[in-house]
Amino acid sequence: MGDPRPDQPGTDPREQAQYLRPTGNEPTVDNEEGILADEFGEPNSDGTYGAPTEDGGDTA
Repeated sequence: MGDPRPDQPGTDPREQAQYLRPTGNEPTVDNEEGILADEFGEPNSDGTYGAPTEDGGDTA
């Protein structure tokens, strides 16, 4: 699999940032948190599902 972020010469991250806009996206289902917890385990203290644990393993 290739690099997911192709390097484009002359692309300035500050220039790209001007195109970022809030989308207002919200969960698409009412029980999104439950679905994520079922799939990846409970979220860590940052609210991230399936993140590596302190011992280096993942929570899933």
